[in-house]
Amino acid sequence: MASVYAVARRVLGPPARLAYRLTRAAARAAGAYAVRLSSADTRPGWMNRLPANRFALAALVVLAVAALYGVASFARPAASAPRHGTTVPVTSAYAACPDTHGARVSAVTPPGARGSGQASVAGAPVVLTTPGTAWSDDVTKGAGPWVFGAQGSLAPGLTVEQTTSDGGLAGTRCVQPATDLWFAGPGPADADGVSLYLTNVDDRPVTALVTALSPEGSIETPEGQDEVPVGPHSTRLVQVGVQVEGFGQAAADAKLVALHVHALTGRLSAAVRVERKKGADWLPETAPSRRVVVPGVPSGKGRRRLLIAVPGQDEAKVTVQGMARDGAFAPTGERALEAPALAVTPFDLGLGGKPAALRLVADRPIVAALVAEKGDDFGVTAAVPPLGAGTGTGLVADDRDTTTLLLSAPPEHAAAVRLTQLMTQGPAGTAKDVAVPAGHTVEVAMPPPAGGDDYGLVIAPRPGSGPVYAARLLEMKKKGFTLLPVPPARMTAVLPPVADSPVPWPRG
Repeated sequence: MASVYAVARRVLGPPARLAYRLTRAAARAAGAYAVRLSSADTRPGWMNRLPANRFALAALVVLAVAALYGVASFARPAASAPRHGTTVPVTSAYAACPDTHGARVSAVTPPGARGSGQASVAGAPVVLTTPGTAWSDDVTKGAGPWVFGAQGSLAPGLTVEQTTSDGGLAGTRCVQPATDLWFAGPGPADADGVSLYLTNVDDRPVTALVTALSPEGSIETPEGQDEVPVGPHSTRLVQVGVQVEGFGQAAADAKLVALHVHALTGRLSAAVRVERKKGADWLPETAPSRRVVVPGVPSGKGRRRLLIAVPGQDEAKVTVQGMARDGAFAPTGERALEAPALAVTPFDLGLGGKPAALRLVADRPIVAALVAEKGDDFGVTAAVPPLGAGTGTGLVADDRDTTTLLLSAPPEHAAAVRLTQLMTQGPAGTAKDVAVPAGHTVEVAMPPPAGGDDYGLVIAPRPGSGPVYAARLLEMKKKGFTLLPVPPARMTAVLPPVADSPVPWPRG
């Protein structure tokens, strides 16, 4: 009986104690009664005339077990269904800037958060103490990767960017740690260098699994050479097409490349820089999906190449729809593009110099990016989720006087956004409301507010607005241009679902 109780108390919890006591009392009574029945001296004479009473002990035992089951079932709490994940505000955030040498580093957080908090560079003074403010710094001396950390009210929406003008204007969003990241752009055969930066912001080592696709297919390497260890609080630089970890000669002849970085343990930040003799840019991080939108196709002359990578084992059929200044159009006509499996494929699009966004619908998940050339420089944009009521606002940290926003709305619904500039003291001037007709792309110039050009920008969809896709175009004379798609700022985190589970009965 004690062993039955040991099992019951683990499964049923405190109600098992009461059931056990009742059962033990019944068992003692059954034992005493059995002794009395077994002795002719103590057994009443009338019992000798009731042969069925030899089963009384068994009946009492069955009754005791029924009491245990009945009391425990009645007292046990009803099993609760698994709860959905709980959404909570972000209270801690990190962003890794891959290489700040000669860069302008900018940080911004949206207004509205309450409570105390701070944001700082690892090993440096605090740079932000109030939500809704901006900060920037020109790194003139030698520097390597910077890791920004934010806690409390400065963590929700933390956005950090770095911009360099050496060898061509190049800007990137300092990536927050994740487990899966995708990049697509020019490969080693079409560049002077393709550099992959892997940063571990945590206290434990991380092993990254790096795989690659080219126009000829998956880039194969000897077993185990696609795993890259990254030590705690450190950055690992991998030269794609040169080092063994960067696929060596197997990737050297690839004119295009799609890189997938997967953290086998823990999480990490990743960034990819592509350099040519003339021009450079960072590849925006993106993710595979069946329906994607690539914002930020700039206006003007120059080649526009759409890159479609297919991670799966089957080819993808993709339809393309453009959203330009004068409305929706079909850049490929009625023809669906066919993208081979396990490869990255370029498609030259005749966009007529229009500013646009491209919506791609595929029959299987794809990775999409676009390489735009203007003069001697080039810029890369990639698919991002929309801004909107269900996703949130967008933030731009480095927003200078030569900034142009490209805002696009899908054909199904118009959009409206409010643009608010943020300075070191907080919001600057009057916010600007912009309407984006359905199926159109709108260019918005953002002159600097009075008092300087160190500011950030909040892109907030208005109530009732449809989804809007945003990208920043930054141009500087004699230095080129850079593109930066704007994803929703990470304001909340989803905790995993929980459910009732058995709790061992406490000892003692």
